[in-house]
Amino acid sequence: MNQSINNNPEYALSQECIAKGHGKFPYVIVRKSHAVYTQMPIHFISQKPVGLTGIFVNSDSDDVLENSSYLLAIALEYKGHLDTHTKCKNRMCLVLSPTQAYFFEEDEILFSTSIPTGGCLLNNKEEVIAMGNPHFAAISEGH
Repeated sequence: MNQSINNNPEYALSQECIAKGHGKFPYVIVRKSHAVYTQMPIHFISQKPVGLTGIFVNSDSDDVLENSSYLLAIALEYKGHLDTHTKCKNRMCLVLSPTQAYFFEEDEILFSTSIPTGGCLLNNKEEVIAMGNPHFAAISEGH
C-alpha cells in the first residue's frame, strides 16, 4: 500500500466537516507541531448556533474583507487566550482567502499571500479532518 495521501480526495475535508464550518474562509490555523495543524472555523453569527464550534464573530456582514481589521483583533485576542491556556507562544495564522493570510509569529503579525496547506489537519477535538490536502474546500461558501 504505497498510495500517497497528498491531494488524495479520500483524505480531503468531508462534507460533514464543511457543514460545520471547516474549510470555509475565514479560519484560524494553529500549528501544533511540524506538519500538524488545528483549524478553528470563524462563524459570522447573531447568536451561537447549536452544534458548531470555532470562533464566533458578531457582525452584520459576513464579508471577510469588510471585517478584516475586526477579524485581526479577534484572532489576536484568541491567540492571547490560547497562549495563556497552553503557557507557551503558539504559532498561528488567520486565513482570509486562498491568497491572504496573517501569520502571528512571536510578537509580530506578518501578511502573506501564501497560506498553510497539507500536513495533518485537526479539529478542536483533535480529530483528524484532512491529511495532505488544502485546508479549504474547493468552493468556500459564505456563512
